[in-house]
Amino acid sequence: MNITKEESGKLTALVHINLKEEDYIEKVNQQLKTYRKEAKMPGFRPGMVPMGMIKRMYGKTVLADEVNKSISDALNNYLYENKINVLGNPLPNVEKTTTLDFDKQKEFDFFFDIGIAPDVEVNLSEDIKVAYYKIKVSDEEVEKALADIQKRLGKEEHPEKAELEDTLKGKFVQVDEEGNDVENGYTKEGSFVVSDIALKTIQKKFVDKEKGKRVVFNPAKAFKDDKKVKELLGLADDDEKLNTDYAFDIEDIIRTEPAELNEEFFKQVYPSDELKTVEEFKDRIREDLAGHYQKDADKQFVSDTIDLLLEKVNPELPDEFLRRWLFESNKEKATKEQIDGQYDSYAKTFKWQLIEEKLIEAYGDALKVTREDVRNKVKTYFQIPDGDEPNPQMEGIVDQLLSNEEEYQRIFGELMDERYITFFKEKIDKDEKEFTTDEFIKIISTPKQ
Repeated sequence: MNITKEESGKLTALVHINLKEEDYIEKVNQQLKTYRKEAKMPGFRPGMVPMGMIKRMYGKTVLADEVNKSISDALNNYLYENKINVLGNPLPNVEKTTTLDFDKQKEFDFFFDIGIAPDVEVNLSEDIKVAYYKIKVSDEEVEKALADIQKRLGKEEHPEKAELEDTLKGKFVQVDEEGNDVENGYTKEGSFVVSDIALKTIQKKFVDKEKGKRVVFNPAKAFKDDKKVKELLGLADDDEKLNTDYAFDIEDIIRTEPAELNEEFFKQVYPSDELKTVEEFKDRIREDLAGHYQKDADKQFVSDTIDLLLEKVNPELPDEFLRRWLFESNKEKATKEQIDGQYDSYAKTFKWQLIEEKLIEAYGDALKVTREDVRNKVKTYFQIPDGDEPNPQMEGIVDQLLSNEEEYQRIFGELMDERYITFFKEKIDKDEKEFTTDEFIKIISTPKQ
């Protein structure tokens, strides 16, 4: 076997593999002997079918399989042994590779186009500075969060008359234009908060209504929210019963009295803290809210750092080869025009992979996530401390969850995000800037130019 490589362009090359009979014939004959041992044909004892007949029946198929396998193995080994870092996968060069004739040929020539990864140098010690957002939580946000917690942990009551923030439970009954029940009409149990009704005139119809009373209205017009109305009525998009009148028979009124602000309430919300005053409790809420937004700020910091590294390093790519490889790999899913339209996004991914390889090569374990790391992350979901005696039943549950490749990749991605947050915060110079939550949300929501 002879393998040669010649440059065909910048970051592309043509690999030529010449396969001679002695490179594959032994394995072909071994496979045919195996077929002969296993063949069962009328008139012949097992294992005694003439080899000539076996060759006529299976020879071409076995030869084709072995030639293809030999070529594939040879190409992969050649790239590995010569430390050729390819982008995408090698593609057959159809212009140079002639049609194969397994009946007559004994020597075969195969040609492959390859895209070669460029040499990349990543230096984090250079003048790299990235904005790092510190989030300032407003008093209004704290007050809103406090009210939400009070309501969530408040006491449920069932008054006789409805108010604006009450939840009403009851039954929707389809009615005609005069407000009479439609014979065999549609009915549905449901509940909603009065203040969710967008039409103020309909809101007023429910305020001060008592249990057992009925209000006739058109939910589609009243809520002005198609999704909510479909959920309330349990109907599909195209159902004509969506946009019609209903009577709502009020069966129950639910009102939540906000929980009282005292030490017992503080302990219920934050069991590990010793909070004595309302101000201390508000400060703790502020800390929680800031921590929540700070996680988003950390992710934004990583995203901005990656963008800056891409801009500074900007590895060159064999673009035409990669376009071709992407199209060949996605023929059933995308056209050439679609590939071209999305190529900038693909190219960004390729470039980041090259930079990432260099970072992992330089910083090792700091940026590596192993399968055991993923497994330990799953164990934390079930509050299994690392190092505890294995529980076969729980280990089986972990195995089952990780057998789902999509779930495995999701957890792997989460861990990689955590690694990069820690890594970049340590290695990259941070330009700290304080913003309100509204300002921060506007920044991260604005598309980059």
